[in-house]
Amino acid sequence: MKILRLYPPPAREVFAIYDDLDLPPTGNREGARPYVIINTVSSVDGRTAVGGKAAGIGSATDRKTMRTLRSKVDAVMIGAGTLRAEKLSLGLDPTERVPQPLAIIVTGTGDVPLEEHLIVEGGQEVLILLSDEAPERVVERMRTLAPVMRVPADSTGGVDLQKALLALEAENGVESLVAEGGPGLNHALISLNLVDELFLTVAPELLGGSADQTLTLLRGPTLPARDRPTLDLVSIHLSGDELFLRYSLAPTPSHSS
Repeated sequence: MKILRLYPPPAREVFAIYDDLDLPPTGNREGARPYVIINTVSSVDGRTAVGGKAAGIGSATDRKTMRTLRSKVDAVMIGAGTLRAEKLSLGLDPTERVPQPLAIIVTGTGDVPLEEHLIVEGGQEVLILLSDEAPERVVERMRTLAPVMRVPADSTGGVDLQKALLALEAENGVESLVAEGGPGLNHALISLNLVDELFLTVAPELLGGSADQTLTLLRGPTLPARDRPTLDLVSIHLSGDELFLRYSLAPTPSHSS
């Protein structure tokens, strides 16, 4: 499939999408937390899942691009709900000659079907981020499956993501991270101003569905105007009828002090 980079101009044909990406960008390391990107795919009408699963919306090119982004970061993060919804891998193909990214599962309760749904690629390490409000019996059960990092709870009882990211950088050397959903995790990261870039694939699909069964990029309270990040377009790629959009997220005034 021919791939065109449409933006920035001039348009030109390329061999792969994001293959020359450098994360975190040179000279763009600020603060003590990792550089965080969100990668997701949606239909033209904004749905990011069918039957609770994202698999099947994007093309083979989208799946290759997802693995390319994973190969550029130290860790891949998902929320527990995403793992409950489908069986998946957070790694790279075994044939790729690069280190496997750390697989991170965020959960406030420990309700994670790790053994049933997580496919662990060769040599890949797994880390569970667990709220420190989870009962000790849950902690011990999780530790039989994978290493656990206890993280202070936020106001909702879930994992305090800001403190979690600081701990990941300080204790695990995670300098860059891609979050792959679900929409609740995406919303939490963006509302806390913890996302540096958004990578969005728009698949040529119209899926429809009622409001209660439609998952979009973000799930959570409407972001007040003052807390909405500014999205600056970085690049556009076209493969067939599928668009690959890259945005940088500028800090909001309420978080930029």
